[in-house]
Amino acid sequence: MTKTKISKPKGSRFYKLFVEQEGKYKIVFKSESKQAVKHKRKEIQINSVDKAALLNKMTFVELYKEFALHKIKVGENEKLGGKPYSLKVYLGHYRKHIAPNFDHKILVNEVTKKVAKDFFIKLTENGVSWIQAENVVMTFKTALKYAVDQEYISSIGPMDSFSPKKEEELISSDPSEMQYKITPMISLQEADRLFKYFDTQLRKNPTITDKRNFTIVSCFLFCGMRMSEVRGLKWNAISFSDNPNLPSYITIKNTIVGNTEGFGKADGSRRTFIIHPVLLEILKEWKAAHTRHFTPHKITWVFPSLTKTIEWVVPVHDRTIRDMLNVAYDALGYAEIEYRPDRTDGNKKRLVVKWSKFGTAPTKTFRHFAATSLLAGQNSNTELTDKFVTNFIGHRNKKVTEGIYGNHLNLNTSIEHHNKEAQALANAIPLSRGSFNKIN
Repeated sequence: MTKTKISKPKGSRFYKLFVEQEGKYKIVFKSESKQAVKHKRKEIQINSVDKAALLNKMTFVELYKEFALHKIKVGENEKLGGKPYSLKVYLGHYRKHIAPNFDHKILVNEVTKKVAKDFFIKLTENGVSWIQAENVVMTFKTALKYAVDQEYISSIGPMDSFSPKKEEELISSDPSEMQYKITPMISLQEADRLFKYFDTQLRKNPTITDKRNFTIVSCFLFCGMRMSEVRGLKWNAISFSDNPNLPSYITIKNTIVGNTEGFGKADGSRRTFIIHPVLLEILKEWKAAHTRHFTPHKITWVFPSLTKTIEWVVPVHDRTIRDMLNVAYDALGYAEIEYRPDRTDGNKKRLVVKWSKFGTAPTKTFRHFAATSLLAGQNSNTELTDKFVTNFIGHRNKKVTEGIYGNHLNLNTSIEHHNKEAQALANAIPLSRGSFNKIN
């Protein structure tokens, strides 16, 4: 039972209730009524007994489920800024890995580094990749911190410093297994080919779908926007300037993953940035076509599905965007696709990617392209400050941006550019054989 004491200091009209917390007595309640203070003490003692009894029987599996469901509620709360789809990953870990594989007899206060390491090894022996096992086991710390917040336990102890990469017996003999796969970046030359592939000015009698797809691709290329940000974009988030001397802006407010509308990641993603002049022209053209197509109805989504125009309108489906890009990649030689019978309806066909230079997430390459372009342009454009770049991409700081995108070296793959690099290298290190150089 929690230790408590009541006192009324000389000269004070208040009775004060002290509760022992981490070896020290702290004031938690005060009142002029001694009876009210006693009632509060009894309430605290009962709760402490209930929590102690709960802890004596609460297993870590039960705690993790409670924690995962709590995270989903956080994602549904607009004020907390959570991203619903991202927070559902904890429930996925629970269902796929923890509920079926973790020892249901281990209590919350029995989770140690050894327990975490044993479970990590069990996952890898079951065929789970090193990275995925790390992702699952590292959430143990987050779940235990939740338990601290709920006062189920007082601290997470040595688990606070736990990391599979620091545990000798967990380190893989193949270092590549411990690294995340690097998203391939579309080069400047490849981006130009893709841009021209969709450019409605280069198509005869472009359809409304052609115009929408071109604008979607343009947003990816010029802004490096996330899939969820493109799908969640509304016209009220775009500020078109009436003054040609003043820039126009996009404000990232909403996101959509699947059918779930969210509010972006808590840090960095909610932002306002200047619209590239070429993209501005494309957006204005699309808004005019969009308005004509849906009149007399006013549609809030910038990129709606075009299959329904009266009864209801929803944002374009993410699969529609992926398929549209993969068809283009196939046409340009960056991927190979085929059509197979749909699993649920044999009369329909579904697009299957046999291989792609840009992997299974065809839109992620654009964030790398936009970020790398801005980072590369900082030397010759002083206006591209660190704050400008990180805000534009939607990160908290430049360290995050450089850490994810700074290792790309293939932005410009033209022969002319490589020749200029070779000449610049020769100028920077002017050493030669067979004669003395006049070096000051």
